[in-house]
Amino acid sequence: MAIRRSIRTIIAAVAVLVAVGALVSCNARKKNTAAARQYTAFITRYNIYYNGDRHYVETLEEMEKAYEDDYTDIIYVHPAEAKQNPKAPQPSGDFNRSIEKAQKAIQLRSITKKPPKSSGKRNDPEYKKWMRREEYNPFLHNAWLMMGRSQYMNGDFSGAASTFFYISKHFWWLPKTVTEAQLWQARSYLAMDWLYEAETIIVRVKPEEITDGKVTGLYNLDLAELNIRRHNYAEAVEPLRLAIKHASGAQKTRLWFLMGQVLSRLDRKSEAYKAYGKVGGASGATYRTRFNARIKQSEVYTGSNVEPEVKALRRMTRYDRNKEYLDQIYYAIGNLYLSRGDTTRAEANYILAAEKSTRNGIDKALAQVKLGGLYYKQHKYELAQPCYSEAVPQLPDNFPGLDTLKRRSDVLDELAVYSQNVNLQDSLLRLSAMDEDRRNAVIDRIIAELVKKEKEEAEAARREEFKSKQESGNDPYMGQSSAPQSYTLNTDDSWYFYNTATRNAGKTEFQRRWGARKLEDNWRRRNKTSFAMSDFDSSSAADEEGGEPSENPVDTISPEEKEKQEKAENPHYREYYLKQIPFSDADKAVAHDVIQEGLFNMGVILKDKLNDFDAAMEEFDRLLVDYPDNVYRLETYYNIYLMFVRTGNDSMAERYRQMIVNGFKDSKYGEALRNPDYINNLRQMDAVQEKIYEDTYEAYMVNNNEAVHSGYQRMADEFPMSKLMPKFMFLDALAYVTENNPEQFNATLRTMLERYPDTDVAPIASAWLKGMAAGRQLHTGGGTNMRGMLWDISLTNDTTAGEKDAIKFTLNESDPQVLVMVFPTDAVSSNSLLFDIARHNFRSFVVKDFDLEQMNFGRLGMIVIGPFENLDELNHYRRVMAASTEFRLPDGVRPVPISRSNFDALLQSGGTLDDYFRFLQEQNYQDAQSELLPYHEIQTLPEAEAEAAEATSAEGSEIVPEHSESSEGASASSSSESSDEAQPAAPTTPASQPATTTPTTKPAPKPEAKPKPEFEPKPEPKPEAKPKPEAKPKPEAKPKPKPRPAYDPGSEGDEDDPLLN
Repeated sequence: MAIRRSIRTIIAAVAVLVAVGALVSCNARKKNTAAARQYTAFITRYNIYYNGDRHYVETLEEMEKAYEDDYTDIIYVHPAEAKQNPKAPQPSGDFNRSIEKAQKAIQLRSITKKPPKSSGKRNDPEYKKWMRREEYNPFLHNAWLMMGRSQYMNGDFSGAASTFFYISKHFWWLPKTVTEAQLWQARSYLAMDWLYEAETIIVRVKPEEITDGKVTGLYNLDLAELNIRRHNYAEAVEPLRLAIKHASGAQKTRLWFLMGQVLSRLDRKSEAYKAYGKVGGASGATYRTRFNARIKQSEVYTGSNVEPEVKALRRMTRYDRNKEYLDQIYYAIGNLYLSRGDTTRAEANYILAAEKSTRNGIDKALAQVKLGGLYYKQHKYELAQPCYSEAVPQLPDNFPGLDTLKRRSDVLDELAVYSQNVNLQDSLLRLSAMDEDRRNAVIDRIIAELVKKEKEEAEAARREEFKSKQESGNDPYMGQSSAPQSYTLNTDDSWYFYNTATRNAGKTEFQRRWGARKLEDNWRRRNKTSFAMSDFDSSSAADEEGGEPSENPVDTISPEEKEKQEKAENPHYREYYLKQIPFSDADKAVAHDVIQEGLFNMGVILKDKLNDFDAAMEEFDRLLVDYPDNVYRLETYYNIYLMFVRTGNDSMAERYRQMIVNGFKDSKYGEALRNPDYINNLRQMDAVQEKIYEDTYEAYMVNNNEAVHSGYQRMADEFPMSKLMPKFMFLDALAYVTENNPEQFNATLRTMLERYPDTDVAPIASAWLKGMAAGRQLHTGGGTNMRGMLWDISLTNDTTAGEKDAIKFTLNESDPQVLVMVFPTDAVSSNSLLFDIARHNFRSFVVKDFDLEQMNFGRLGMIVIGPFENLDELNHYRRVMAASTEFRLPDGVRPVPISRSNFDALLQSGGTLDDYFRFLQEQNYQDAQSELLPYHEIQTLPEAEAEAAEATSAEGSEIVPEHSESSEGASASSSSESSDEAQPAAPTTPASQPATTTPTTKPAPKPEAKPKPEFEPKPEPKPEAKPKPEAKPKPEAKPKPKPRPAYDPGSEGDEDDPLLN
């Protein structure tokens, strides 16, 4: 009976509680009473918040466990911060459900209504604070905090910072909550790398007032991260140690790893070794984490004998689970040997690291960078080059010294050629000096190593094929005992060049890496000179057309001779190597010449392109010691002199100056160095030469050819060795064009190419000279250098306009187009030109009616013709205009085709036509030579010229056209259809580094577009129509970029060379 009474009592109590709860729930948002507040807090905590919090905890735990840190750099304090860097490994986990639950709790369970006032407490300070509160749900601040943390874990750091700022301002009566929110706000700023803002918050927090362990850990973690991001590693150690005490699970393991990295950067290797040991001993750490901690331990190993550590690492290579980490293991072993100065063993292990790499990622790249650096220091540039070329593309953008590595990799492409030549000739000369038995022994050893390597590679290939078949389940014998014990590849094991499959694979790999290269000297250098001075003689063309056929037929080769030739081509026989060894005096002299050339060029490249004076000096020293009478002696002395000047060693610089002045007094170097102020002039050389170039350029622009010649002569007298000399000579030659002096033009360009065959204007100059050798004549352009007169005038009449923003152009042949006739207003009558164009339109076109619009911008006048539906329609209009026998454009008028949208962009921004031309050049930099000849002549040019022109555009030559008259889509009609007069190319506008202007590019041949029906010529003229009044162009929406037209911009319809007739 007692039990029954108890049960009834409990049931009754629950019923009463439910009834009261229902009543309170109905009035909770209407009334702010103690009962309502407590009930609302209870429902918020154990209903909405509970579900969101459980999701947050589970998702966070999974994120911290599953994230794969990038151990090649300082790891993130928390995986969520990786979401700020798209290139970093991204963590898993979606916290949106927790955010939704927090928002729901805030929306449904917030109590903002003020409680009933108590008349007896009006003067009570605590009561006043109570009444100033903005939220009366005593648990709701937890929902706000959960929302902010979830935003942070989702990578919405700015949103999280805003949420935490709101909490700190609106929950001021909860000091612990405010402090926690502020620290999370600082952490959000740190994730965005807003260090100043984060520090401002952290320094205001007083750690002695923090009593909660969780908040203490958060404070120390923020302080540690702030110092790590500022690279104040010493200041980060202690707060990081305190933060670790309050961390748990995978996050605690991560912080120990971070501690090891921080201590390692402080060179506190023993402590770092212990910190990494904590990671390796963590039970919850993943194998990848423990493995990387073990590798990091080897990097900070401080023992005098590295062999125990090496043996421990080598044992790790035996386990299958480490197969994908072999590159890291061998890289660590290489680092151990390198730290003890054993470069030989270090190189061997770096090579193994690269060979054993299966991921071909940054771990392999790190080994190749270290290996390439060792080869570079040993002057084995031909071995360093492939290491850098393969490693650099794999390195992240924030890799330390990446710019230096990129520059070194680019220079090594050229440097390795000379290095390989020198080493090869050295080896061959040593072989030639040996007696026959010793020489044959060396050759036999090389052949034996070759055979051994081929066998090893073939066996490795068989094993890989067999393993891949097993893994794929492709076992035709199903494990039967009759299965063969070995497998052979579907190819032979013959020498590489006798094996079609491997040869084709090698060719594909070569083209992938180097592109299409012609078989010639210096094949690695795509941007190189490809002309001969004989090409510029008028008789050379006839000489190249054909030669006398051989009168003696090829004798039949005997079997013995054939066998001997085959052996000479097969590296498995002695004859192959003996054929390459220089035995005669003539062959030895050639070998020594190759060595001298290589040493000199290696020194120059190291000095000029890498600023590695020590390495350059070693190459120059060997050249002078081994070959004291070499032909490069004068240039070598001068380069050594310049290096000493740049390093401030005046005494050594003076010594080499005297050697040049006394030993080569009649040379251009001797004449220049006789000036006692040459060193001071040399130090001011850049600024002085820049000013001379600027003045000479301005003289060219205003047709003051006498000043152009004087500027060049001054440079030749005062700075004969200047790197700007080719540009001055080019300007000097162009001045002779408007003077109609082809002899001096030809002579100046020839001299420039003889002295500076590798200058960036060599392709243009050589093409001009070849054209003149073929009988073409100079086009003087009316005796003026028009190209520089108009293009830099801003298309605005607003004299108060400030700096213009970058203009965004687009290229699309389907866009509406206009044809802008550009002319100098002081040389061409705008009204007369407008009248002539209007009359031509009425006479030539029946259906189509074109608008004519006049514009004037100071000295620059324009007549805008349009609209044209697309580029083909505009080109047809130009062909009709060019074919007209009654209409000719006056001298000085230049047609510029441009899309309506691009033209409106120029007008709205106040840009210049030069801005548009530069955009076209950057977007479509084509063969500079193709502008100089009609396309039917270009098709018959020798292959070498075409290859050189292709190389110039493909590899990004330093020629930067500045004042070019290119168009968005040039007409593809023949030269006979164009009546526009082309003008000589203008040089570039002087800048901090003056660049040489080249003529604009020539479009590739394109079939002539068929005329549209509405463009039928009318037999009888109609009455002339008055031109429409000037109207302001309306801006149009910029379309999305579409594929470029088949013909490329660059000639405004001038189908012939602008310089040659």
